[in-house]
Amino acid sequence: MLSPWQIPLPLEESTPIRVVVYFFSNSKWVPIKFCTLNKAVKLCYEALLINKEMFLFPVDLDPNDFYGSLN
Repeated sequence: MLSPWQIPLPLEESTPIRVVVYFFSNSKWVPIKFCTLNKAVKLCYEALLINKEMFLFPVDLDPNDFYGSLN
């Protein structure tokens, strides 16, 4: 699943916000790590270097709930 969206760099005041890093596999969102936004953005860029794509979501949002309602 390739995304046309670009990941903007977080603003200084946003970097301590906690997020969940997910990847999409077998028609399901799989959480792989809880971390701060600045670390998550760095992880996403590192994943792109090896042709992997990850997505960041707020800790109180489960993308499986949303994705499941689309089917």
